[in-house]
Amino acid sequence: MIKTVLPIDRLIAVVREGGSVKTGVDVYDRTGTLLLAGDVLVDQVRTLEIISRSGVRRIPLAQGGGLFDRSGRTLDSPAETLALDPAAADTPANSSRTFDVETRLKEIRETRQEAAQMVSRARDCLKTALDQIREEKGQFDVGAVRTQVGDMVSFSLAAGHPAAYLARDLFSFDDYLYRHAINVCSMGTVVAHRFNAGFSTAVETALWNPPSPDGLPGSFSYYLPRDLDDISLGLFLFDIGKALVPEILLKKASALTREEFSIVRRHSYEFGARILEANHLDHPVLSNMVCLHHCPIFEGEGGGYPRNRPAAEIPLYVKICKLVDIYDAMISRTSYRDARNQPAAATELFRTYVKKDAMLQFLLHAFVGSIGLYPSGSIVYLKTGQLAYVLEETGPIVIPFTDARGEPLGSQPDPFDLRTRNDLFQVDADRSIQTPEAGV
Repeated sequence: MIKTVLPIDRLIAVVREGGSVKTGVDVYDRTGTLLLAGDVLVDQVRTLEIISRSGVRRIPLAQGGGLFDRSGRTLDSPAETLALDPAAADTPANSSRTFDVETRLKEIRETRQEAAQMVSRARDCLKTALDQIREEKGQFDVGAVRTQVGDMVSFSLAAGHPAAYLARDLFSFDDYLYRHAINVCSMGTVVAHRFNAGFSTAVETALWNPPSPDGLPGSFSYYLPRDLDDISLGLFLFDIGKALVPEILLKKASALTREEFSIVRRHSYEFGARILEANHLDHPVLSNMVCLHHCPIFEGEGGGYPRNRPAAEIPLYVKICKLVDIYDAMISRTSYRDARNQPAAATELFRTYVKKDAMLQFLLHAFVGSIGLYPSGSIVYLKTGQLAYVLEETGPIVIPFTDARGEPLGSQPDPFDLRTRNDLFQVDADRSIQTPEAGV
């Protein structure tokens, strides 16, 4: 039940003063994209500013949500929030925001640092789990993994485009296995939430037309919050069966023989299933994610395994896993393969799976909308040879931070919209970004 609706500037004022906010209800933009999960406690101004930039000016607070001061005390009255920042009361709810380059760059750098810390913790967690599996007859600390996945979900939903902040250096095999799981979980979570919001809104509109006059989401949801939690856990553990594949095969730089490939393929439907059973994880979401993520996801798709399941029977969350799994593998550099350019990889994946069936269409649009060609916070090469931050996806609006030789600039240039520049100042689609040291 909605208790009140407040201007987002008031919520920003609370957090800026050291307080926190929990909405108690999922917050969506006008397209049905999930911006903030209702159970997330927001204590960073950046999260609310990202939501504000998306065009949301008023935020509902539902039963179970609220505003809290720096000591955790509930601010019972909306009037109490005004006392924290009187100027907020004079700010029109639909006022335009000035584009502040310094603030945006600070947000990007802080988010990249936060992402690096999140990746480090998640890597250690997964490494511990895989070591336990190898040493303890397949058993691992499921509770620790669930906690870590919860932290990754919170970061991913707040970042909006987590792929923009995830490092893509040259990995050793072990690092690739860990980073791949982290990337698939982070990106796949956002795709799943975006699909759930978009599809649920479409169904809600069809069932209840005209929509609710207050614009709040209706009662229908394809996936419930606990479903989405299980999906995120599955996205982190989908490749866990590789813990039982001989490392000599996983590290092999040359092509696998037919016999070797048949062993590697068992990581999903056999080894992964065995690990789930050893840990009493009999939840169908986890089982399907681990065992079926290499299956064909539309009728007539070549390759894939096992092939004894019709594409129509593959759950949608497994299809999300497969799409993000393929995409991350395409844009990740390894010791034996260069990374693909991110926009080119997203375009190729879209063309491969477009117009196959109606539900896959929903997933593809959620995928492209979540990943983005040039998401805010990402780094791109310009045809000048310079590296640039993407400040805003629309355009995109970029600001270079190196010269053509990759050296840091002596002074900060003005940002510019690529739509207004000639061909020389465009994104170099032939170069893939790893993690440049300059400007980060």
